[in-house]
Amino acid sequence: MYDPRDISRLRELLPRTWHAFLARFGRPTPVQLQAVPALLSGRPTLLVAPTASGKTEAFAAPVAESILADPGPGHLRAWVVCPTRALVNDLARRLEPPLRTLGLRLGRRTGEHREIPAGNPPDVVLTTPESLDSLLTRSPKIFESMRHLVLDEIHMLDTSPRGDQLACLVSRASRIARKLQVVASSATVDDPDGLARRYLGDSYQKVCIPGVRPIEPVFARGSASALSKALLNLVAGGAGVRKVLAFVNRRSDAEKFCSIFKGRPPFGDSVFLHHGSLARSAREAVERRMLAGQASLCFSTTTLEVGIDIGDVDLVVLTAPPAGVTSLLQRMGRGSRRTGLARVLCLAADAGQELRYRHLLHAAGDGRLLADPHRFHPSVLVQQCLSLLLQTPGGWIDARALASRLPSWIAKGQWVDRLPELLDHLGDGGWLVSAGGRYRVGDRLEDAFERGRIHTNIQDRAGQLQVVDMETRKVLGVLHKEAASEGKFLLGGRRLKVKSVRRDRVLVTDTAGPADFKVWGAAGPTTSRRLSEDFAAFAGLEPGSAPVVRLPDGRSAVFHFLGSAWSSLLEALLEDLPGPKPQQGNPFCTVVGGARPVLPKNLEPETVAATISRNADRLSRRIPLGPWSREMPPSWRKDNLVQILNPELFTRTVCSLIECREPVPEEHQEAFTRLAGCKW
Repeated sequence: MYDPRDISRLRELLPRTWHAFLARFGRPTPVQLQAVPALLSGRPTLLVAPTASGKTEAFAAPVAESILADPGPGHLRAWVVCPTRALVNDLARRLEPPLRTLGLRLGRRTGEHREIPAGNPPDVVLTTPESLDSLLTRSPKIFESMRHLVLDEIHMLDTSPRGDQLACLVSRASRIARKLQVVASSATVDDPDGLARRYLGDSYQKVCIPGVRPIEPVFARGSASALSKALLNLVAGGAGVRKVLAFVNRRSDAEKFCSIFKGRPPFGDSVFLHHGSLARSAREAVERRMLAGQASLCFSTTTLEVGIDIGDVDLVVLTAPPAGVTSLLQRMGRGSRRTGLARVLCLAADAGQELRYRHLLHAAGDGRLLADPHRFHPSVLVQQCLSLLLQTPGGWIDARALASRLPSWIAKGQWVDRLPELLDHLGDGGWLVSAGGRYRVGDRLEDAFERGRIHTNIQDRAGQLQVVDMETRKVLGVLHKEAASEGKFLLGGRRLKVKSVRRDRVLVTDTAGPADFKVWGAAGPTTSRRLSEDFAAFAGLEPGSAPVVRLPDGRSAVFHFLGSAWSSLLEALLEDLPGPKPQQGNPFCTVVGGARPVLPKNLEPETVAATISRNADRLSRRIPLGPWSREMPPSWRKDNLVQILNPELFTRTVCSLIECREPVPEEHQEAFTRLAGCKW
């Protein structure tokens, strides 16, 4: 129940910043009511609240209030770390006006913007993990005046190498800024306490606002024509649908759908594309048109899943089921923000996809994210070793110095005892030079530092070429060199023909005829074991059962529900062992020829560990270990995979599964047959 006294309480706590940040909204939201007093206490704080609940103002208003209440010497008092440069730019657009009215200056520090002038630095800086790493390495003294560090949309980084890198950067920054308050903000968190300990330390406080908006799903069965019919009905049927955001799982699907819908009713030419292979200028133009426009349809990958303001979206469309519940919630949260109802149109190619949608929606409605637990990526220690060495005034590093800069939860882990092995390996690889038990900068590190390549834990774009319009010389985006060799491709909704390929770019012109967009070497999203097991229960299967479904072509699909990582391990194991060989698979099942038993019995963990060791390269392509994993000692890579795949638990789980040839529940027989044919 809303209490008018809430406004009075917040106005008293925010005498300087209330009008700039909160007055225009009428009444404060629950997260603002709880977050403002929590943040003003100065303690590390985790904010968790649903999408569109006012989290940005919940941390921005008290941070600005603290700066104005105690200006102190110098500037650069607050830093906000965003997962992407696009989110930095969007947050800058939202925060700059209220900060300016308060006399505070905002700056950005990314690869595109370097707004920290030495003589007159801003009060608040928006940045990315990579730029934060670069600044800590090159200019650590500028962090001495920092009092607030906000980690925005932290769930986009957590459980990834970039998240582990950011945890290390927070630890390094805390050694420079001794009075630092760290705040983490997120809409979806499966384990709030675990996340808080990773980034905030042990003395944190939480502000967690529960709640998932009621979901109103509409299903369309078929392909693009079914989606077109559904959208025509919704637009013409008085449902208030004008601006639509449609999510796809692959960039190629975005290109395909855009080419089909462009110029056709009900959106005509107001059909747009947004994905990571498009040039930044093209993506920003789409963002501006979606923000300013009325009736429009945009096909997007994860690039519009979080944060970027494109105005009020009336309907979210899912063209295929996302990999997990978190992604589903993020996508649905982009629409219908003016109402208390999440409206989503789910396009299902078949009964299998529809069953997956219904499971994801059921879990989302219950607030169960079903993510796998966090596991540290030791490849980050390679990158942090190199970055920290270049920050150190003395120009040297050893295992003890590196360990002392790590967060306590990493420093207490198994990998820290092996740091001498890592340093020796980096010395052998030319990154470091051994000098009496210490290590200094090697030629390879010096070269990488000059090229600005040591601050990232994002998978690099080796083999990518800039796509340049031959007539206008405008950069259209990026393309893998293998795709360029095919001569024709789709990009930005245009059919393009390669005219010439140079060292770092490909010149193109428009053409007619069939074309496609292809991405090489992308591992794609993974499905957790928890979600896979929960899907089996949702479908009405007994725990521990592994139904065998005979497919129309005579092959058999064994539904094990092991998730992406274990499914890849099972595939490698079956290829090593006598018996039927896997022909294809996905997180739910493995398909083999004939009708023989598939799952191995009397399996030993040592056999599984040996399979992991022999297939380390193959498994690491499907289970990403981080871009710096190739610089780890070979034993580290194998041990990292063993840690992730857990041979003992895998063995117990697989050996306990009972292959059963009784049919799956009758209402799901078609769905399971379709699922067996899926690759993702």
